[in-house]
Amino acid sequence: MYNQKDRAKYIWQYTVLAAVILISLSLKIINENALPYWLDEGYTAWFAKLSFHDIWFWLPEVEAHPPLYYSLVKLWGLIETDETGLWHRSLSIFISLLLVFSSYFSTKNTAIYLHREGNNAALFNSILICFSPVLVWYSIEARPYILLFLAYSLAIFGLISIFMNEDRATIKDWVIFALGALLTNWSHHLGGIFTAVLFASLTVHWALELKFRKYFFFRLLFCSVVVLALSTPLIVQIVRQIVYWDASSWVAEPTITSFIQIMRRIFGFGYADKLIDAAFGPSAIIHTGRLALGLATAILSFALILFGLYKIIRLKAFSLASFFLLSCFAVPVVSFLISILGPNIFLERTLLPGLIPYFMLLSITIEFIGSRLLRNAIKIFYVVVLILGLIAILRAGEKEPWDDIMAGLAERTRENDIILLMPNDLYLPSSLYVSDPKLAARIESIPAKYPATEYSDFYPDGFPAVPGVRAEDAQVIRDLSVGKDRVFLVTRQYDLFDPDDVTRETLSEHFTSVGEEAWGNIYIERFDRN
Repeated sequence: MYNQKDRAKYIWQYTVLAAVILISLSLKIINENALPYWLDEGYTAWFAKLSFHDIWFWLPEVEAHPPLYYSLVKLWGLIETDETGLWHRSLSIFISLLLVFSSYFSTKNTAIYLHREGNNAALFNSILICFSPVLVWYSIEARPYILLFLAYSLAIFGLISIFMNEDRATIKDWVIFALGALLTNWSHHLGGIFTAVLFASLTVHWALELKFRKYFFFRLLFCSVVVLALSTPLIVQIVRQIVYWDASSWVAEPTITSFIQIMRRIFGFGYADKLIDAAFGPSAIIHTGRLALGLATAILSFALILFGLYKIIRLKAFSLASFFLLSCFAVPVVSFLISILGPNIFLERTLLPGLIPYFMLLSITIEFIGSRLLRNAIKIFYVVVLILGLIAILRAGEKEPWDDIMAGLAERTRENDIILLMPNDLYLPSSLYVSDPKLAARIESIPAKYPATEYSDFYPDGFPAVPGVRAEDAQVIRDLSVGKDRVFLVTRQYDLFDPDDVTRETLSEHFTSVGEEAWGNIYIERFDRN
């Protein structure tokens, strides 16, 4: 009878898991092309057209991300490409499916390691992974972040396997760990921060729980050397970028206040809360309600995390406690210090992989609670928060409506008009929505077409292949606009890429500005000939 009940329980859990995955996949597939590609995804589409040789040996000179993701996109295109040319996001959806499985088994093994029932924690973790607004968002974007999440999750799975097996840790456990760590490095230039956490956790395990056993040290040392050696090209690229971009004004330097706000938004399930007002209407009740909900979620989450760490330490799983402490708290602090002392980085994006261990810890912590009613109430609360955030991010998460922008320009421009794009990388997403060759012939980039590698490779004049406009570029603007009836200037972050206002001053020699319209952070200004 017990076996039948146990079997029925497992069937029910795996049925629910399958339903969760299917609903999540359906949601992502339905919304895959609901929003237009934006700038960063335009880069992905353009890079996927390069040869593998250029992706690995030329692209690192001008691109901020490692070439691994773009190689996978190119390979994916061999089986997924279609006539629309907008197929790149489906790879992210597939990767997100693998992320669910790796996170599920990592959480289950961690719960078992702590002598808890693993299926319930793993199932709830899958719900968090499948429906967290930020993870869903990056699952339908053609960008490398979802690959970073998967790689980090794979490395964590290897880490937990090593913790569990201790003396019996197999070569397979170490290979999975090393592969995950290596892929984490090659998925993003800041992946090394997360890899360092993994190796630091293994070092703590070696010192505290294995009492400096030699066999474990040699395996750890060998694994470290292999991962470091195979990551050497990345180190060279990172150093080069730091040299050029140390004085970057591209990203604002964080403050303590902004850092706390980022931490609340990521780890307090509030990533989409700023979109709730736009998604549900700008009423005072909605605004006040979402602030109250965000605060309550943050307080509850922080309390649960502290409770979970307390229980793990009470169970003397010091290695595991150190991993969760480092991954959930040390990584944000280190990233913040990097932005303060060195080049500024996108903290919000950089800290997102921390959601993988964070969701693990949260799911396991809930299972430590004795009351089943309370456990279920907490889970229902989080599900409601996820649903609200998911609706908000899918309703109001559009970044740059290039489909509407280019359709509008196609209707408004005439044969003797010209469209100037500044900076030049705006060509990458805009070209995806241009099918008329006559419209394409009217589009030019200033001061030069992408990739303008012969120009500046440092800020504030621009960055590799995307130069800003300087006084000496005025003649280029004159040559492009000579004899034209009207100029449509399409810009993004105009003040950054043209701090001296060279473009407008040059155009004003023969044209008059007759109006400007905004499409999010994209601006279109029309100039008519005098």
